[in-house]
Amino acid sequence: MNLLVDCIRAACEAGDVASLLVPAGIAKDLTGPAQGLGIAVIVSGEPRDAARNGADGVQVEAGTEAVAEARQSTGKDRFVGAFAGSSRHFAMEAAEAGADYVAFSQNGASIGGEPIVKWWADMMEIPCVAFDPVEIADLDILLPQKPDFIRPSDAMWQDAQTARAIISSLSQRLGAK
Repeated sequence: MNLLVDCIRAACEAGDVASLLVPAGIAKDLTGPAQGLGIAVIVSGEPRDAARNGADGVQVEAGTEAVAEARQSTGKDRFVGAFAGSSRHFAMEAAEAGADYVAFSQNGASIGGEPIVKWWADMMEIPCVAFDPVEIADLDILLPQKPDFIRPSDAMWQDAQTARAIISSLSQRLGAK
């Protein structure tokens, strides 16, 4: 667990880290250190996992009923996120059910050639996350789509030095736009 905490600290030193999505099984160990750095911790799983670990929210990867249940269970005290994959239909239903953000697989199929992230950003007010890990080279395609949040490359979890380098590069690139 120390490796992950070291990576989180290094990432925060290198740039702006808004949130961290963690599996329920490790939320207990990462929530306190991440929140201490000003990062919102979101647990992937059940609302009770977020509450049990003192996390800031939960992300569900299920149907509209799961979003509505998560919203009801968490009240307005915690974030509720919904992973929509590349489904516009589920994304809209999740937003109507009370999701605070919708995460998309920006590498999924697009309808009529329009990327789903761009479509959402142009049509909806609820924030969206480009959920597939982003490499620096991906930013030329992704940034014009206007995601509210991006997910850095999973390579950042190798060690603190790599985390620092990845977040620093992303931050520099995002600052240049």
